[in-house]
Amino acid sequence: MKSAPAEVVASLSHVPGVAAAMVVGSADGLIVETSAMKGGAAGGPDTRKHTAALAAYLYSKVSRASHAARLGTPSFMRLEAERGHICVVGADDVVLVTIVTPEANVGRVRLDMMHAAGEKS
Repeated sequence: MKSAPAEVVASLSHVPGVAAAMVVGSADGLIVETSAMKGGAAGGPDTRKHTAALAAYLYSKVSRASHAARLGTPSFMRLEAERGHICVVGADDVVLVTIVTPEANVGRVRLDMMHAAGEKS
């Protein structure tokens, strides 16, 4: 990650459609830095904790599957649901997680997350 976690979270939380942004430990799923939920999105600190932990866990499993298929490290993971998306990008020993509204430009979110992680998009 090129910037400090607080800067990454602040930057990602200003992308249109991002309801929350988090930097999460990839090994333990603990939140390093998080934004407040915005835009009327439901959920408090416990919701963010659970989302963070599960997103880190899912990313680790996707990474294992990707390596097993000899595809290398995944660059971007998106879970699409009826009320939005959870997007995840790995960055060294952390993962960047965003909770995104259905109206968001997911391509823009992806580019900004990849840039924040220091990856080439």
